Amino acid sequence: MPDHSAAEMLADDPGSGTNAGTDPTADLLSQESQNWSQDELSQLISQYEGQLLAYARRMLSGDWQGAQDAVQETFLRLCREERGKIVARVQPWLFAVCRSRVIDMQRTRHAHPIDAAEITVQDPHPDAPSAALAAEQTDATESRLAVLVERLSGRQQEVLRLRMQAGLSYREIAEVTGLTVSNVGFHLHAAVRALKDAVATA
Repeated sequence: MPDHSAAEMLADDPGSGTNAGTDPTADLLSQESQNWSQDELSQLISQYEGQLLAYARRMLSGDWQGAQDAVQETFLRLCREERGKIVARVQPWLFAVCRSRVIDMQRTRHAHPIDAAEITVQDPHPDAPSAALAAEQTDATESRLAVLVERLSGRQQEVLRLRMQAGLSYREIAEVTGLTVSNVGFHLHAAVRALKDAVATA
C-alpha cells in the first residue's frame, strides 16, 4: 500500500469537503480567526468585568446579584459571537449587550423592590479600621457626588457613566444607547453643566 501524507489523503477523500486547489491550512486559519481564544476571553473578562458590573448595578438600582447575572450572560453571549464581527468594537458591544440584558430583566421584574438584605458586598479590608478611617473623607466626597448624579435624568446618568467610568467615546456611547452622536454630546454636556451648577450652589 503506497505511503500517503495526511494532507494527500484528505485531498483525495471526496467526503472531506476539501476541493482541489484549496489550501486546508487557510481554512483552518480562517476558522480560528472567527473564534475567541481562552487567553483573549480571560483578558476581556479581566479588563471589562468590573466596568460592566458597576454599569449594570447602577441600572438595577443596586441589585448586585442581578448585575452579576447580566454580566455573566453578556460574556456567555461573547463566547458565541464570531470574533471577526466585533473584535474592533468589543467594548461598546459588551456594554450594548449588557444594557439590553438589564432592560429585559427590568421588564420581567416589573420594578420589583430590592431587598437590601439580599445585596452582599465583600469588605476588602475587614480587619483594617485604620484604612477605613483614612478613606472616610474620600467616601464622603464620592457619596456627595453620587447624590448629585442621582438628581440627573436617567439618560444623563447613563451617558455620563459610560463616558467617565467606562471611557467610551461619543460614537461608542451612541452605539450602546441607540442615540445619535450629537444627542450623546447634548446629554453629556447638559449633565456636566448641571453637576457644575449643583456644586457651585451647594
